[in-house]
Amino acid sequence: MDLTLYHAEISQVLQIIHHLFNIEGAVFDDSAVLVTGSKGYLERKGTAVHKPSIMEVIENDEVIVLRPGEMRSCIGCRFSGNCPATLELLKRIVIDGTPVGVLSFSAFSESAHDRIAEQMDYFERIMVDFSDLLATLIKNAHAGDASVFEKQFTALTSLVSEGLLLVNARGEITASNAPALAMLSGSCLTSIHDFLPPELSAEVLSPQPVQNRSVSLRSDCELTITSVPILGADGSSEGAALRLSAKSGPILSPTRHVDASRMRGSGTQMASVRRRMNKILNSPSSVYISGETGTGKGLLARAIHYESNRRDKPFVIISCANIPETLFESELFGYEGGAFTGALKSGKQGKMELAEGGTLFLDEISEMPMSMQAKLLTVLQDRQFERVGGTRPIPLNTRIISASNADIRQRIAEGRFRADLFYRLNVIDMEMCPLRERLEDLPELLDAFLQKFNHQLGAAVEGFSDEVLALFRRYSWPGNVRQLENIVEYCVNMAEGSIVQPDDLPPSFLRELEQQPLPALKEAEGSVIRDLLNQYGWDSAGKARAAQALGISVRTLYRKMEQAHLTEK
Repeated sequence: MDLTLYHAEISQVLQIIHHLFNIEGAVFDDSAVLVTGSKGYLERKGTAVHKPSIMEVIENDEVIVLRPGEMRSCIGCRFSGNCPATLELLKRIVIDGTPVGVLSFSAFSESAHDRIAEQMDYFERIMVDFSDLLATLIKNAHAGDASVFEKQFTALTSLVSEGLLLVNARGEITASNAPALAMLSGSCLTSIHDFLPPELSAEVLSPQPVQNRSVSLRSDCELTITSVPILGADGSSEGAALRLSAKSGPILSPTRHVDASRMRGSGTQMASVRRRMNKILNSPSSVYISGETGTGKGLLARAIHYESNRRDKPFVIISCANIPETLFESELFGYEGGAFTGALKSGKQGKMELAEGGTLFLDEISEMPMSMQAKLLTVLQDRQFERVGGTRPIPLNTRIISASNADIRQRIAEGRFRADLFYRLNVIDMEMCPLRERLEDLPELLDAFLQKFNHQLGAAVEGFSDEVLALFRRYSWPGNVRQLENIVEYCVNMAEGSIVQPDDLPPSFLRELEQQPLPALKEAEGSVIRDLLNQYGWDSAGKARAAQALGISVRTLYRKMEQAHLTEK
């Protein structure tokens, strides 16, 4: 396919990528010929292309280049050893199962490098969506379907934490994402003229980009506006894409599609969680998830939503620990215009309205102010609510999932949480066990994280030494699965060879391990044996593998099982 025929459409997308996400982009065809690139990309790398690096992406789908100019695929390039890019993300563009080109995101400065490196998952998701957008635009270009861009824009921006708007030449909003609605006034706004001063509206609709302009919407919310024009064939403006960044005031938490496969672990504990989850997927009943920090409570909440019959409706998050008490009610229920000083004239949707038909996830519910607990209880009892300053009841058609890492029953005993509210929230009780209680999942988790970071970092670490695995089994894992993931990422960055050795572990981890109170030797030994038998099986073959892993005979294993009072399952 000749991508040069779609130069205008591709240039438009690259322009939006550059202005909205402050990164440089380029597109190459399936013969490694540059179709077009952003201004910054062309200035720094020019039009000449090192073919092997592009063909590698055509073959492998996605490539992350953390050391441009120093990778194997860079050999022979004129920039080898001295590449102007500091980091590159590349992904192939596929139409009807056939690769037709490659999309590239590039960082040419230290600040751009750090921004992408610190949010790698975020930019990878953005790249996937923009490659799909390009494929759709190219595929439908011959049909002259102008609406396709708006449809794809709406779809891809669901994963973006900034507020994004698409407007036509009259300033009318044709597409928006949830964070934009949260920053503004929900679905009430129809045009940028409703919230931008006339002079700024005119600038946004001109053929020139607008960079980092500040707008005060209300006393608690100031936005920074960046826009890029969408130009027609004659160079005139046909609209604009806008990025809204909140300087202050709460905004909608970004979400991402997660299914049950993301919940790693096939041991008894996780198997039980999955069984219980599958039973209640399509139930409207409230769910309460308990568990220590880092056990995956948020992941379970997302999995319940996206595996349920509500999957096509919003999944909205409120972090109860991060919203000031004075703003909580308006954030949860919304408000009518003129409800208080500084309120938008058109009013504002709350999170409950935004979650209509879907799921509202109340994270860290134990931190909800007492004044809000009574109001939430009434809403759950009556299955309806009103906006602040409103008189019209709004039916509640939203599933409530809540979670906390605190002992909420202790909070009730201390008078810090209402028992009647907890009983309403805790209709279905789910618990995420700490990692130290499901060490049988350790090999699976390690393998998943190893694959992830090998891919992200362009590394080739194959596994962990027996000494490292023994240390992992000894450790108490106060940060649980999230801590394990961070340690694996550190090891992939630092490993000297293909197998992670104790010297490759974080010094802080080793210090904590030394300071960690050790259980009695026999107890620790019994715990390790139990974990290995859960992993390999309690039959004769499993015991043989466990003995081999421990470097002891099967007879010795049986003796140690007897000493530790380990019985057959």
